[in-house]
Amino acid sequence: GLARAFFYAGSRSILVSHWPINSETAKQLTTRMLEATMREGVGPAEALMLAESSFWHDESPEYLAHPIFWAPFSVVGESR
Repeated sequence: GLARAFFYAGSRSILVSHWPINSETAKQLTTRMLEATMREGVGPAEALMLAESSFWHDESPEYLAHPIFWAPFSVVGESR
């Protein structure tokens, strides 16, 4: 459906959520993912993993380490 439209439009990969999520968490995760892509020079799948793990290792509020906030996300398409 919708993912296919992005691929037809030229996207190589997209970030999807499998269930409704907190918008503040989505904003932080997406920002951290893009920063990891630029800073570390990694592909989207690894950048997502780095962004998710950053919630456990930085100054984020402790509740953000719970999987309900970051587990619904996955990269669809090319991983590099």
